[in-house]
Amino acid sequence: MTPIVINILDLIDIGGRAVIERKLATFSSPKNPEIEDFIKNKAINFATGNYMASSFLLAQFGKNYALDKANRIDGSELMRLATDVLINIQRQIGGGIVYLDCEDKEVLTSFYKKQNFKEFDDRFSSEDNKKYIQFMRFF
Repeated sequence: MTPIVINILDLIDIGGRAVIERKLATFSSPKNPEIEDFIKNKAINFATGNYMASSFLLAQFGKNYALDKANRIDGSELMRLATDVLINIQRQIGGGIVYLDCEDKEVLTSFYKKQNFKEFDDRFSSEDNKKYIQFMRFF
């Protein structure tokens, strides 16, 4: 089965806000509470508010631990799917820079470097007391 990438706004149009809120509430990422908090509490507001961001969903990108291992998508495949969405958007509206940040963990930073992201800075989050490495990729 090929995973489907869909914009949260499209999900809201299809199922209604309350249904999508309940579904997103099932997301679990105990190893990354910042991602879990975003999905559960902020993603819909970012999609429907006046923010400069849109959220797209697959099975997971922050690794949804609520799914058993057999139903999780490999990180490289997730990155390919996310990149495909970004390239499609770039072709439609222009631009070509993707920015992300991740926890300062070797397994994460080496993964993003293998995906052609370049490290350019870091930041400290007082919210969760962690250092995050900032990456950029040009298309």
